[in-house]
Amino acid sequence: MSFKLADLKKTQIEELDKDKTVVMIGIAPIEQHSIHLPLGVDIYETEHWIKGVIEKLELVYNKYTFLTMPIIPFGFSDIKGSCGDIHVSQKLIYKLVIQVLEAIASWQVKNIVIISGHADPKHQIAIEQACYKINKRYKDIAFSPMGYIFSNNECKHDGLLSDKLNRYKNDFHAGWIETSCMLDISPGLVDAVYKKLPDFEIKPLSMMFPNKVNKKIKNFGHIGYPRESSVELGRRLNEDMINQIQKCISAFLNRENYKIYEHHELYKIPIMKVKKWR
Repeated sequence: MSFKLADLKKTQIEELDKDKTVVMIGIAPIEQHSIHLPLGVDIYETEHWIKGVIEKLELVYNKYTFLTMPIIPFGFSDIKGSCGDIHVSQKLIYKLVIQVLEAIASWQVKNIVIISGHADPKHQIAIEQACYKINKRYKDIAFSPMGYIFSNNECKHDGLLSDKLNRYKNDFHAGWIETSCMLDISPGLVDAVYKKLPDFEIKPLSMMFPNKVNKKIKNFGHIGYPRESSVELGRRLNEDMINQIQKCISAFLNRENYKIYEHHELYKIPIMKVKKWR
């Protein structure tokens, strides 16, 4: 069974089997996605992936109850300042997630999963730090696999997707990946101008210098290759992401080898983490 958390009454929450209740939290920011995509791309992706994952999980965990929260529309990014961006500090993401997890933990729920379509490493790591703190207090009730998924790229690609990923790498923001995903999720929100936009290739190390990135993508906002997008690519990308998330959450619900999915590959680098003493 699955329900929107906002639709339930207090008594319905109290009556749930807390060991078999899963609260799904989505958190992703409002931010510019070039001139062809809406500000809510990360939110739409997060909603779509959560819905798809629950549909798959319900087939296996048919005695579980899945609850979805409204998306929390905040996120952190080092690249900021564009019209349409609503970014908050990494520390605020950390504190916000901790307080949300604390509140749900007080209901005695034993399974809380956080999904975020916003791939910024520091955003993901702040969420992971919050989960780590809560799990020390409540014995492993919170789980966030997205940092692992985004940084490890374990997609089981077919030929079309594999070829695209090899030929058009470093598609970091509003390029062919996100544009394709949105063509699958909500094509009416994608402006056809994407077919004529220039390519902006930026190497991974250059992403550490936000001012240089902003200067290069000025007047547009994307990093990558929007012209290479298609509905079919979006369908395959979304399906692949849903399958990856399902695999990670299944491991968490079974409490079997799930800890390998808990962290972004950059998690252990001190400068990537929230400085909690400041």
